[in-house]
Amino acid sequence: MSEPRETSARYEVYVWFEADPSDGGQVEAAFERLAHEMARGGSDAGPERPRVLRRPEPVLRDGLPRDTWMEVWPEVPARMLPGWLDRLEAAATASGAALLARGGRHVEVFEHRSGQRSR
Repeated sequence: MSEPRETSARYEVYVWFEADPSDGGQVEAAFERLAHEMARGGSDAGPERPRVLRRPEPVLRDGLPRDTWMEVWPEVPARMLPGWLDRLEAAATASGAALLARGGRHVEVFEHRSGQRSR
């Protein structure tokens, strides 16, 4: 990823993963621990809080049902992105979130485009 041009630019980070449907409560608890750890580490920079979403219908993967989850991490400062992503990975392991993700956690970074303001 190239260096951001604007120091005030912010990204949105999305992390999707699949989990066993019976682990829903554990996924939510792990996300709460993960969000707390990221905020404790100084990643609570904006007014919009991170959130977790679940797709309404399970999917079949290798013949087994899986729920698809999405973590939404808004307002990650562009200048902090590489270190922030490293901390997210470490915090996902420490919180148990990584262990619940069947097939791994898939991290996607998005930037605001022209006509959209970063906060």
